[in-house]
Amino acid sequence: MSNLLYYPYIDVPRTDWTLRTLLYYDNIGSIVPQEYFYEPEQNYDEFMLEMIRSGLVTPINPIDVLDDPWESTQPFIELIQENRKKLKKAQNRFIHGYRGNIHQDKFPKANIHADKFDREIFYQLEQLGLAERSEGNWYLVEKKTANNLMKFLATLIGVKTDRLPATDYVKPFYYRNSFKKIHEKRETILTSLIPFPKEIDLNRLLKFKEKHIDLLHAFRTQVELIALDPYIVEGTPLFYTRLAELTQRKDELSAKMNESKFNEILFGTACGLIGAYQGIASASTTGTILGALPGFANAVYSALQIERAENIFDQSGLKYLALADKRLRK
Repeated sequence: MSNLLYYPYIDVPRTDWTLRTLLYYDNIGSIVPQEYFYEPEQNYDEFMLEMIRSGLVTPINPIDVLDDPWESTQPFIELIQENRKKLKKAQNRFIHGYRGNIHQDKFPKANIHADKFDREIFYQLEQLGLAERSEGNWYLVEKKTANNLMKFLATLIGVKTDRLPATDYVKPFYYRNSFKKIHEKRETILTSLIPFPKEIDLNRLLKFKEKHIDLLHAFRTQVELIALDPYIVEGTPLFYTRLAELTQRKDELSAKMNESKFNEILFGTACGLIGAYQGIASASTTGTILGALPGFANAVYSALQIERAENIFDQSGLKYLALADKRLRK
């Protein structure tokens, strides 16, 4: 999938994980309550608001996506009711957390905005002893129940919007083991290949992705070929060999974009062209002015050096990262 759905929180955090995700996927979606669409400045944090305005993150209202929110979430309630033993444990955790007899960091409750679901589901959770009304439109929900509910919702919306649910917070333990292994392999590869700094201009990032969307798709194909291959198991020599190949090719491309021999040739070409231009335009005032400008040849050379990075030939799919390293670092 080329697009991702972030959960369980509303605001996508300013972290290395977010930067890698922004570079790897075409777009990030986030599950957002309806009131956030009316008053974005009052609800989003500064970083999230900037990403939305730049088009890097798309807010998604679950009520607009699900045809029948209550019917869609009813199977989740039935799943909880079926296992009485687990339900009893969850009820005890919620009671203990509410009374403070257990440290809140061990079994905390989780705030969930009511607009993320049909309100009937919160009524059902209240009747089961797993939720209670909080301030405004928020509900306190037993922590594990809240996590599973958000995973359930993210999966439904992911299928409906063709987005891959992902999080930097809760491990997707409810997924089947094969999906978890794919997710972990992908994260290991991206962490190794995209160690960029957090402070990157988001508008520059968006323009870069739009300009090099074909390179992004080629890079993603190379990563997914490893992540989806069941015979390439993370932690094995084969996995690290393939990862080393990608890293080596990226480094080779980065070096080629900055190699001194090509730079010398480029500089000579720039000087030659400028000299020829001066000869042709010797009677021209413009030609005289350009020739007289100190460092003019250096300026032209620098401009050509910037442009030529895109012309490096590559079939490995790693040109996208090499260019990102060159273009986006401050």
